[in-house]
Amino acid sequence: MGTTEIVRIIVEEFPYAFYGSILVGVLCSFLGVYVVAKRVVFLGAVLTQVSVAGLALTFLPLFAVPHTVGSLIVTVATVIVLSRVLTGKQLPKDSVLGFVFVFAVASRILILQKAPKVEVAEVDTLLRGDILFVTPELFYLMAGVFIVALSVHLLFYKEFTFISFDPETAGTQGYNVVFWETLFYVLAAVVIAVATHMVGDVFVFGFLVVPAVSAMIIGRTIKNIFLVAVFIGALAPMIGLYLAFVLDLPSSPTMVCVAVLILALFNAWRFVPGSKTE
Repeated sequence: MGTTEIVRIIVEEFPYAFYGSILVGVLCSFLGVYVVAKRVVFLGAVLTQVSVAGLALTFLPLFAVPHTVGSLIVTVATVIVLSRVLTGKQLPKDSVLGFVFVFAVASRILILQKAPKVEVAEVDTLLRGDILFVTPELFYLMAGVFIVALSVHLLFYKEFTFISFDPETAGTQGYNVVFWETLFYVLAAVVIAVATHMVGDVFVFGFLVVPAVSAMIIGRTIKNIFLVAVFIGALAPMIGLYLAFVLDLPSSPTMVCVAVLILALFNAWRFVPGSKTE
């Protein structure tokens, strides 16, 4: 079977997986530039685990709401509290994030042990996401989140960039750092909650970090960093889904590994004599 035929099968038979992974890849890569610049990379791992805990909570009879709704409620509530702590200086950021991460993982395990309807396959899907069988409803929800989140970030690009790359100067220039930080974290929480339900925590955390780091290696301006990160966020899912189909591999880890390979190539390019990033 040739490459063209494989691509045709993927696009025609799994359109929501193909376009959905690109949507999530682009949006997470874009947000990842801010996450890396703020030096809160662990936040991505924390929020994905909080999101999964919220999903697990929906299996309990007392919290019988749609999975995505439960994930959104728990993740947004957590990030509102976190945003206050992360913008302060009383506690180290990594200590706070570490506490929330451990608590989210432990809570998820306990909840799933007590949920009466949870089976092994459901738990596995909950943790990994099921890209190949994304429902139209979840895809369109993700598309709506994509449009809203990207529109807000582009509309307030200057504010978000300023408070991410130089918060001290932004504060002295009269920017309400707490407000913009909180808005960023809430938007990130919504994106992560929906994306985690759609493609799994490995994919989301991987694309919140790897494309942004790759872009910062070769990007010489903030604008170029965003463009390179978004490009990787779109390219890696396409290549990864193709390789997963050909090699019979799980799709999410394959896409993340492709992004990591791109990072390795960019890093190696720095040491090539005559390269601009040397």
